[in-house]
Amino acid sequence: MTNRKSGATRAAALAMTLLAATLLQACGDSSSGATTAADPARPGRYPVGVTRITLRDEARNRTLLTEIWYPADEAARDAAPSPAHEYLPPELASLTDNATIELVAVREAPIAPDGPFPLIAFSHGSGGIRFQNTFQMEHLASHGYVVVAPDHEGNTFFDSSGEQPQLAVDRPIDIIYLLDAFSGFTADPGSRFSGWIDTERPFGVTGHSFGAYTSFAVASNDTRIAAALPMALAGPISSSYSAATLLMLATEDKTIGLDSNQAIRDAYVSLPGPRFLAEVIDAGHYSFSFACETGLGIGDGDGCKTGTRLADGAPVTFLDHQRVWPLVDTYSAALFGRYINGITQYDDVLTTNLDPEVMTYEADLRPAAAARLPELGFVLP
Repeated sequence: MTNRKSGATRAAALAMTLLAATLLQACGDSSSGATTAADPARPGRYPVGVTRITLRDEARNRTLLTEIWYPADEAARDAAPSPAHEYLPPELASLTDNATIELVAVREAPIAPDGPFPLIAFSHGSGGIRFQNTFQMEHLASHGYVVVAPDHEGNTFFDSSGEQPQLAVDRPIDIIYLLDAFSGFTADPGSRFSGWIDTERPFGVTGHSFGAYTSFAVASNDTRIAAALPMALAGPISSSYSAATLLMLATEDKTIGLDSNQAIRDAYVSLPGPRFLAEVIDAGHYSFSFACETGLGIGDGDGCKTGTRLADGAPVTFLDHQRVWPLVDTYSAALFGRYINGITQYDDVLTTNLDPEVMTYEADLRPAAAARLPELGFVLP
């Protein structure tokens, strides 16, 4: 598909790539031994594959349609990517007719032979869909991660039948169920995913909006989570929360509003660390997803095109979402590379504002004592 990045956006992305590469070169070899620090701003060394599976949690009577992105064999390098319509049932494929989403993952490509690979889970927003952040999923897979993303039944673009109080419980359990399922698959010689997942390493979680809440809830209840990257919402923080967390917010997020943006800042203060906070100026709620590229008008007025400022209602032209995506990609690769793979070189990236023209940034690698707020966590059933 046509690359529609503006000249300013291309220049900003190039500057970010050069800055990240400079930071990595300046700090020398990684202390992690055989694992070296790839430039987190660029695609990793792997082509990307994608597949799909439907899982059934009989205990909760929930079906989890799940997309999986993964490092692919080199043979997939020049293969045609799976087009957008293949992510949908045939009867809904026409919804992608006006989409401008650029995709690279090759459907059913063989997995790279040098696994197993670390596991990350993604949780979509309320009314979203499992593949709403393909740019981020593909970027992580190219850096050597298996990324699993379910449709949260009852809370998708096509299914709004769920009730929010129950979804707040079901969604985190969906993610934990997937982590457990793929941990089992990798140990099963008869599974199509046998040998895929490195269960000796901790896991990561990321999500958007209600998926950000879900990410917090998973990290609050599952000690296997070493790193979390929630975007555009806060969530529960238990007393046992220990994941390194990079929060992202959009300053003109109309969907969650000023109070919920402040709750994200408060969550940053409450986190035990390591902790990071990125505030993207003039971005909206949907700037962190591919909504603006769907051709369906999703996100118009809240991250796409123009809208009004939260503080005073004045007109605002939203920051180009394709300037936001490289920030998501780069910090994702650096965060998970640091805290899942132990690559300490990424500390320099994680403590640097990569695009100060459009973002404010705070970083605290080793806070002596976080200013803990009252307990926000809960125990999942």
